Amino acid sequence: MSEHSTLTESPLSNMNEKPIINNNNNDNDNSTLINQSGILNNTNTNTNTNTNNDKLKQNLIIDEESQIVKNNSSSLNKQLNEEENQNNHNHNNSLAKLSQARKNFLLFIFSVATFIDICNVSGVAVAVAQISQDIHLDTSQIVWIITSYSLCFAAFLLFAGRLSDLFPAQIIFEVGFFILGILSLVTSFVTSSKYGFLILRGLGGIAGSMTIPSAYHLTVHMFPEPAEQQGKLALLGMAGAIGNVLGLVLAGICMLANYRWFFRVLAILCVLFTVLCFFLLPFTGSTYVPDPNTPRWKRLDIIGVLIMMGSLITFILALTQGPIDGWGSASFIAPFVLSFPLAIAFFFWESKIPPKSAVLPSSIWQITNIVIASLAVGIAFPYWATSQILYATWFQEVFRWKPIHVAAAILPQGIVGLLVGGMTQAVPQVITKPRYSMAIGGLLIIAAELLQVFSDGGAGKDYWKYCFPAFILGSAGAVVTYFASAINLISYCPPEMAGVAGAWTQVMAQIAGAITLAVQASFEGAGISNWKLVGRRSFYFQIAWTAILVIQYLVFYKTPGTPEEEHEATRQRIAAKGGDSGVISE
Repeated sequence: MSEHSTLTESPLSNMNEKPIINNNNNDNDNSTLINQSGILNNTNTNTNTNTNNDKLKQNLIIDEESQIVKNNSSSLNKQLNEEENQNNHNHNNSLAKLSQARKNFLLFIFSVATFIDICNVSGVAVAVAQISQDIHLDTSQIVWIITSYSLCFAAFLLFAGRLSDLFPAQIIFEVGFFILGILSLVTSFVTSSKYGFLILRGLGGIAGSMTIPSAYHLTVHMFPEPAEQQGKLALLGMAGAIGNVLGLVLAGICMLANYRWFFRVLAILCVLFTVLCFFLLPFTGSTYVPDPNTPRWKRLDIIGVLIMMGSLITFILALTQGPIDGWGSASFIAPFVLSFPLAIAFFFWESKIPPKSAVLPSSIWQITNIVIASLAVGIAFPYWATSQILYATWFQEVFRWKPIHVAAAILPQGIVGLLVGGMTQAVPQVITKPRYSMAIGGLLIIAAELLQVFSDGGAGKDYWKYCFPAFILGSAGAVVTYFASAINLISYCPPEMAGVAGAWTQVMAQIAGAITLAVQASFEGAGISNWKLVGRRSFYFQIAWTAILVIQYLVFYKTPGTPEEEHEATRQRIAAKGGDSGVISE
C-alpha cells in the first residue's frame, strides 16, 4: 500500500487496525506524517462540524429566545390568574372576617327568609277554606292557592342560583326578600279577584326562590371552616324544616283575627329583616370574572331555564290536576307526557353547553354521592307535607276544630324538629356519618307512619296514643334524613358550587312533595270522611316511598374523605374530564 493511500484513509478506519504509531525512534517521521494527516482530516471534519454546530447554536438561541417569551407570557398569565384568584379569595374572606356576632345574626336573617318561604306553603294550608270562599274558587281550583306559590318557587330556583353567581349574592337576597314582603302585603288586600290573588302568589314564589341559593352562597363563604360550616348549614336547613310546622302555628294565631293578617305579618318580617340585612351585610361584589368572549347575559342560560321551567311546570301541573279531573283526563295526560321530553331536553342541553354557561352545570354530577343524596332529599319534606295537610284538613272538616286548635295539635312536630336540629351542633355526626343517620331517620319515619295508619285521625285519646308519638318520631326522623342528604351534600361539594347545590336540593324537595301530595289527593276522592280509605292508604304509600329512598342511599353510598379532600377530589374529577367547574370564578 502506498504512503499516499495510507495517508488518505479515514482516521476512524485506522482505529480498528493494528497500531500504526509505535514508540520506536526510527518511526518518528512516519508517525509524524500520520499524525499530521490525522490533524488535516480532523481539521476538515471539524470545519464541517463547526458549521453545523454554529447552525445548531443559532437554532438553540432562537428556541431559547422563543421559550423565554413563552415563559414570560406564561408567568404573566400565571401572575394574572393568581391576582384574580387572590381577588376572589379576598372577596370570600371579607365575609369570613366579619365578627362572630355579626355573622350569627346574618345567619339568623337567612334562616328567617328560609322559614318564610316554607311558611308561604304550610301556613296557607290552614287558611285555604276561608281564602277559597273570599276569592270565589271552585273546589277543583282550591289546590292552586298552594300550588301557585310552590310551582313558581321550584321553577325559578336554579335560575336564582345562576343570578347569585353572576351578580352579587347579597343583592339577589335582599331584592328577593324585599319584593316578597311587598307582594305579601299586596296579596292581603287582593281578595276579590281569584286571578289577581293567584298571580300574586306565583310572583311571590319567584321572589322567594331568590333568597334560597343566595343564602346558601353567603353562608358557605361566611363560615369557610368545614366543621363550623356544616353546623351553620344545618341551622339554615332546620329553619326550612321548622317553617313546615310553625307556619301552621303562625297562620292559626293570625286567623284569630283574619287570614289576611298572616300575609301582613310575613310582609312585616320580610321588610324588617331586609333593612337589617342591608346595614349588616357588607357589599362584597360578585365572584363573576368578565370574559370578553362570553357576555354576561349569555351565561344566564335562558334556553336552559325556559326548558327546565317548562318541564317542572307541566309535571307539577299534571300532578295537581290528576286527582281533581282524574288520572285518565287530558288535563293530566297531556302535561304529564310533555314534561318528560322537556326534562330530557334540559339535561341534554346542559351537557352540551360550556359548564360556566349552564344553569345546572354538568360538572355538578362529579360531586360524591350527589345522585343518591338528591333522591334522599325527597324523604323529609313529603313526610311533613302529607301528614300536616291531611291532619289539618281532617281536624277542621271532621272534628270541626278551629285553626288555632289545629296548629297546637301539630305543634309537637315543630318543637321536636327544633330540638333535633339544635342537637346537631353538639352531635355533628348526624351530618358527618350520613349512612347511620339516614338509616336511623328512615326507621323513625316508618315507625311514625305506622302509628298514623292506626290513629283513626286522632279522635279522643287516639291523639295522645298514636298522633303525638308519631309527630315526635316522624319529625325527628325527617330532620335527620334531611341533614344526612341535603346538608351533607352541600358540605361536601366545593364552596364555589354551594349555590347551585343548594338550589338543586330545594328543587328535588319540591318535586318529591308534589308527587306524594298528588298521590295522597288521589286517595281522597270525593272527601276525607273515611280515615281507612284516605289516611291509611296515604301513609302506607309513604312507608314504601321512604323505605325505597333510604335503601338506595344505603346501598350505593360511598364513604367520602374530609370536606377539604372531597372539594379537591371533585375539582380533579372535573379537570380530568377536560371541563371546568361550571362556576363563574375558580
